[in-house]
Amino acid sequence: MTWNDITVFQWQRIIEVLADMKDDKQVDIETRVASVVYDMTENQVDSLPIEKRNKLFREMSFVYTDLKPNPQKYIRIKGRRYKCVFDVRKIPAARYIETKHFASDVNGNLNKIAASMVLPMKKTLFGWRVDKYDASKHSEYSQDMLEAPITAVLGSVVFFCQIYVHWIRNSKGYLMGQMMKKGMGKYQAEAMYQILSSTLDGFIKPNWLRNLNGYHFKKRLRSKQSAF
Repeated sequence: MTWNDITVFQWQRIIEVLADMKDDKQVDIETRVASVVYDMTENQVDSLPIEKRNKLFREMSFVYTDLKPNPQKYIRIKGRRYKCVFDVRKIPAARYIETKHFASDVNGNLNKIAASMVLPMKKTLFGWRVDKYDASKHSEYSQDMLEAPITAVLGSVVFFCQIYVHWIRNSKGYLMGQMMKKGMGKYQAEAMYQILSSTLDGFIKPNWLRNLNGYHFKKRLRSKQSAF
C-alpha cells in the first residue's frame, strides 16, 4: 500500500488520530491508524493474532513517510470524473470567497475546498465532456472528493493555490478594473481585491504538513531510543 491508496476521508481521520493521540503509546496509535486504513474496528485489530497484526502494521508503514501530493488534470471517483481547473480566470470570484470559510480547517474541509476548484464531467457517446458547475450541488461534489485519492486531491488543491496566489498578486490593476466595469466604486473594488488576495493565503504550506512531519520526527526518535 501507498498514500495513493488512501482516500481524503481516511486521510482526515488519520490526521485526527495523530493529533489526538500524539502522546499515546506507539502500539495504540498504530492500532487506531490500522482501523482507519483497513476499515476495521479497533477491537478487530486488537483481536488479530500478533503475527497478522504486525503484518498489517508493516504494510501501512507508508504513513510514516512524507505524503507527496500529485496534481492531476482529472480526478476519478468510482466511475465519476471531475476536471481540475487550474486557470483561475475560469472560476467565479464567489467560489474563491467561499473557500475562505473552509480555510479555517484545511484538513477537515479539504474535500469542500477541492469541490470549489473542479468541474463535474459527464460521459457521452463522444467520451467525457465537462458539465456545468451547479453551486447547489457543492455538497454532492464534496462527498465525491471524500472518496478520491488524497494524493490527487491535495496535490491539485496545493498546485491551484500556488497559481492563484501568484496570479492575484500580479493582477491587481486588471481585477479592480473588471470590478469597476461592473459598477463597483474604487473603494469597493479595493476591498474586494483584499478579500480575494487573502482567501487562499497560507494554503501553500498548510497545517497538515507540519502536523505530519512532527509525528514522523517523534516516530523516528522513539525508534532510535528503543535501539539502545
